Amino acid sequence: MKWARPESPSFHLTTALSEHGYLVFLGILFFAHLFLAHFLPPAEDELYYWSWSQNLSPSYFDHPPMTAWLIRISTFLFGNTILAIRLPAVFVHLLLLFKLGRLSENKTIVTLLLFTPLSLFGAVLMTPDIPLLLFWFFYFQWALEVDSKFSTWHDDPISRVYRQKPITLTAWISGGLLLGLGLISKYTMGLASICLFFLLLSRYRIKAWVQGFIFHLIIALIIFLPVLVFNYQHHFSPLWFQWEHTRHSVPFSFLFSYLGSQVLLVGALPYLLIPWIFINYRSLVRIPSYRTQLFFFLIPLIFFSYKSTHHFLEANWGLVCYLSFWPLSSYFVTHSSFRLFVWSTVVLGFIVPLALSLAILIHLFHPLPWIGIGQDRVAKMDGQNQLVKAVAQGHQDLKQLPIFLTSYQWTSYFRFHGFSLANQLPDSGRASHFTLNPVSPCTNERVLLFNPIGENIPEALKCFNQKRSIVELPLMIRDQVNSTWELVELSKTRTTK
Repeated sequence: MKWARPESPSFHLTTALSEHGYLVFLGILFFAHLFLAHFLPPAEDELYYWSWSQNLSPSYFDHPPMTAWLIRISTFLFGNTILAIRLPAVFVHLLLLFKLGRLSENKTIVTLLLFTPLSLFGAVLMTPDIPLLLFWFFYFQWALEVDSKFSTWHDDPISRVYRQKPITLTAWISGGLLLGLGLISKYTMGLASICLFFLLLSRYRIKAWVQGFIFHLIIALIIFLPVLVFNYQHHFSPLWFQWEHTRHSVPFSFLFSYLGSQVLLVGALPYLLIPWIFINYRSLVRIPSYRTQLFFFLIPLIFFSYKSTHHFLEANWGLVCYLSFWPLSSYFVTHSSFRLFVWSTVVLGFIVPLALSLAILIHLFHPLPWIGIGQDRVAKMDGQNQLVKAVAQGHQDLKQLPIFLTSYQWTSYFRFHGFSLANQLPDSGRASHFTLNPVSPCTNERVLLFNPIGENIPEALKCFNQKRSIVELPLMIRDQVNSTWELVELSKTRTTK
């Protein structure tokens, strides 16, 4: 098979039609995202992050604070609605897709990317991955410029003599700021600095960049310092929780489950092109832009793939590596000489996620019969939201009472619907920001409990000896009763002498 030798890339669009066509698709996708952001029911974790935004903190139990800050700004401007919560996600994805289009020599791959489940549906969900992807991408763009300047300096003997340090202090400060903002978005951002380290180490002498590199790490650490202080104040339980989250041992076969989730989200193309990348590696690394793309793609890809052979990884963890892959893949489409193989690979790479996107779209408006109620997460989230909404609308007078729930998800739903004193019971469900400073229910004379009918009163509420059922409500999923829940009032009997 004959491969074309890489040439200096041109990041200008090949034709005006491809430029305009891609922008038209982006415009359509933007309005589709606004509709979906309003139409799709809130996810439990989104409301959990919203509850963070109502009590701003230097950090939180699960993640650093950037997600909460973005939600706070958006809801301050547009109100406490699910659309306002999701607006930062919609605009960040639109910006990233626009920038990826500008970096891609050919628009075929990024246009297909628009219709994958990640871009079409995942783009409207507000999670810590949103600011992480934003700052990772800008840090990657900054690394492109750094490598380009180093390459010019490295190839010119005169520059090496008269300019010992080709990157200015201001440039290193900019990189440190981006790295720091990424770190207060999600801890995964630390991997970006490792990509840059090995990129520079692979080609340039250490004396030329090590001081600037360390300086930009110090800048990032200063920005990240409040998160470290928060962890110190809480005996590093947030960081320890994240560390434990990745230590659950799993069989080697989970690698294939993890890869399968990536194929469903973005397609198989990143993995199908790995042989092509290694065949053309020596040629690609001679060009600064492609060299940077390779390091920011391969290092995270190898890291997360390896981790998935030993530990549980969620599907979204590896998304950062694809940001630099899409511009790289456009070169494969444009310059590879065997056209039939190229288009066969592209079709094979995208057929699964595009089919899944179509199935999800159909399911949203007409539920597919082979998806059971237990597997229908969207319908379940809608049912939970409607259930709590019914409680809130029917019992406005009870919103000033403390209400205790058995999980952070239910606690988040109740807080979003006006029960500001909702809290997670200590030792119930998994640990969360609600349990970081646990609230003891027994300090109150009267509290509420929301629990499935038939469940025993949790141990933490045994200090109350009076129980009064207020209302019973069914959890409806696709017009079927999934379970029945009860709102009860618990109180203490006053003893008289």
